[in-house]
Amino acid sequence: MREPNTTDIPLPPPVASAPPRWTRALGAFGIALMGGLFLGGLTSYGQTVLPDALRPFANSSGGWTMLAFLLVWLSGARPALAAVLGIVAFEALVEGYGIVSLSRGYFYADPFSGIFSLIGLLCGPVLGFASSLARHGTARWATLGVTPLVAVLWGEGVFGLTMIADTTGVTYWILELVLGTVFLGLAVIRRRPSARVLLVACALSAVGGVVFYAVYSRL
Repeated sequence: MREPNTTDIPLPPPVASAPPRWTRALGAFGIALMGGLFLGGLTSYGQTVLPDALRPFANSSGGWTMLAFLLVWLSGARPALAAVLGIVAFEALVEGYGIVSLSRGYFYADPFSGIFSLIGLLCGPVLGFASSLARHGTARWATLGVTPLVAVLWGEGVFGLTMIADTTGVTYWILELVLGTVFLGLAVIRRRPSARVLLVACALSAVGGVVFYAVYSRL
């Protein structure tokens, strides 16, 4: 009887090993930093290139909050690292804006000294942590993870409509209110949380929006 030839037995394909943790962390940091500098620089041009109705995006807290949230989301970082990257992304957006504005002959502020730099330092960890929860969390935490973003968009939307609409128009501020609602809706569709979690998310977003409005109107 012919003995089986082991060379005739197909071998399973090799399993690709995951990249080292430090490599993933470095990649996430690069996305937050370089993406922030690039997008922040674009917002400087946005102030003169965007249509009048959308021009407030280039100089709004909601606009930079959306971009920072997106960058941390794209980085795929887990909550602990994401909290740090929230600061990195927001500060990079601000400094990218300042660098490009200066190159165009418009001085914004000394590095890391403007009001938005302080906002990024204080709010960046919350924003980054929330973005990571929105991507990696369970149905409950992923839904709650979008509430800081929604709160900023709702709060600034109402602020814009009630405080500065006579000089900026109403289009962008209405768009912020709509986008906040859409982001919350997408989280619900994606994760399908319980009705109680949805109610809590709506309540937190609304309360957060009121707090944002109260603080922002006094800056």
